[in-house]
Amino acid sequence: MTGDLLFDSGENGSRESPVAFLFTQQTIGLGARKTSMVFLAEALRRRGYRVHVVTVQRSWLSRLRRDQERATARGVPRNRWYAADGMQGFLWVPPVHPVATRGKVRQWISAPLIAAYGALLPRAVVEPLRKAELVVIESCSAVALFRRIRRVAAQARILYSMNDRLTVIGMHPGLQRRLHADAPRYDLVRVPAQALLDDLPGARAALVRHGIDRRAFDRASASPYSVGPNAVLIGDMMLDQPLLERLARTFPTVRFHYFGRTPLAFAAPANLTAWGEQPFERLVPFVQHADVGLALYRRVPGLAYLAESSLKNLQYRYCGLPVVGPEFAMRGVPGALSYDPECAGSAVEALRRALAKGRGPPEAVADWDDVAGELLRLSGAREASVHRSRSSIHSG
Repeated sequence: MTGDLLFDSGENGSRESPVAFLFTQQTIGLGARKTSMVFLAEALRRRGYRVHVVTVQRSWLSRLRRDQERATARGVPRNRWYAADGMQGFLWVPPVHPVATRGKVRQWISAPLIAAYGALLPRAVVEPLRKAELVVIESCSAVALFRRIRRVAAQARILYSMNDRLTVIGMHPGLQRRLHADAPRYDLVRVPAQALLDDLPGARAALVRHGIDRRAFDRASASPYSVGPNAVLIGDMMLDQPLLERLARTFPTVRFHYFGRTPLAFAAPANLTAWGEQPFERLVPFVQHADVGLALYRRVPGLAYLAESSLKNLQYRYCGLPVVGPEFAMRGVPGALSYDPECAGSAVEALRRALAKGRGPPEAVADWDDVAGELLRLSGAREASVHRSRSSIHSG
């Protein structure tokens, strides 16, 4: 697909619709899972933007690292534009990309990849990027692209979406240094948790919390469960697998449902089903009709911000589920049943209390449309269409 064809029409058929680029480790369309960046892309599309999602953090090195390039396995074409969900996607797979490595010598060897990464951006991305009015860069290897993007899209508002701390999620330490150096040049650094506000001195940072896809969760659905009670666990980030196994074996009458791409490292008991990575639309009924939401994070230094930013927790809470998770990730979470991560017996008791408590009323959570509108306002980007928000954004 050529650059001219790419920009012939937007969702409303107008050549004047503004263009947004998102650089993320996630893919769009074709049954892919959804994370915050995908939800944001969809919200920008609904607000009249012509949205282009460039998937990064993959290269020929991915195969050497035993990464099976999950998006490619799902049939997403590499290094060319494809249409999906009213947007344009580009799965970028260059020869190399900045990879996380252990050991100072290996880090020193791989550090030059950070400086070289931007130069590898293909012309198929660079040419349409020149017309962008809004660029969103996710907290991943995409931070190494900022300087090239700033030169190419000189007129664009560039926003850094700091969904995670780079070092916590295993990124190369050189990316963190690059981010600190570049942070003051971003038009806006958006953080979803108060705990992240002071991470980048000199940056124009703002607290804008995550939202959820309320359309999906407000839609009636049939229960996927035949018997209960049912505990659902969405996502594999920092998953405490030994604890999941213990809970499943301790509560044989509870049905546990785990959704995540990381296989279980133990033989699952009969009451635990590992569904693998599933499209978001299939996950929704499992949350809507569950009895308990699980957020079994293992303890990792610097991860406490999840108490405010965990997307799964927001989805659980909107559906009125009691949430069970470790103390460090549950501080300030209304109605959470927390446990001491150093004491497995504490988690058993927390789940017991959650089952006895049962479901409650849904909590007020912002929609992604509201989040997108707030980011456009704070960054100074153009509002493409009149869009009536359905709730307010709470930044406190």
